[in-house]
Amino acid sequence: MLKPALLLTTLLATTPVMSQTIAIFNGAGTCDGCAEAVGERYLDRNDKVIYVNERTLGPDVLGLADVYVQPGGSDDIDETLRALKPEQVQAIRDFVKNGGHYLGICAGAYLAAQYSDKANNHKAYGLVALDELSSEVPYAKPSLLKMKWGAQTRMVYNQSGPHMGKRAPVGSSVLATYADSGRIAALLSHYGKGKVLLIGPHLEADQSWYEDAKLDTRHGYNLDLFRTALTYLK
Repeated sequence: MLKPALLLTTLLATTPVMSQTIAIFNGAGTCDGCAEAVGERYLDRNDKVIYVNERTLGPDVLGLADVYVQPGGSDDIDETLRALKPEQVQAIRDFVKNGGHYLGICAGAYLAAQYSDKANNHKAYGLVALDELSSEVPYAKPSLLKMKWGAQTRMVYNQSGPHMGKRAPVGSSVLATYADSGRIAALLSHYGKGKVLLIGPHLEADQSWYEDAKLDTRHGYNLDLFRTALTYLK
């Protein structure tokens, strides 16, 4: 007969983890391979991945999903906004408001703000109480930035990634900061019944990203942190 502690451990080990259905945007304004890189990380967890674009995004496909992912993209985030109809943007808002979750990485984080360009009144998705996001560094080329996640300090892949300021919106949680500036690099917020996770740098980047950008690989990669981040959207 198993002892209670051993029995509990056995039950936890054999209890299946519920998989999720993930809708990932890979249409206008996304960078080559960015959507697929996120998709691979979800497939590693045995989740179901659905790729959507400006032709297929809408309430029907979002109704099948637990999480909507807006991955990295071009330096012009309005490229995505120009391709989407107002009702498609509203479908994203309604999805999260009603309990779906949003993951925005780099360009996807910019798009979650109230505006893509406040000076010209270009509205974005409006999922977080931040007017407009700005790049952490003034250059667009890939680089490594020092980031603090809890007690850990990591060198992370960045390419025009945004910061979320130094003060999180009310009700939000800071998951990571850029070490040199102290500004927010990863933020967990809420919109209606759903969660909104914004990540400035590319934690999903694997070895190929670093090699293509000729970045130092001695610091290792951050796929473990990305996997941890995904658990916040369960």
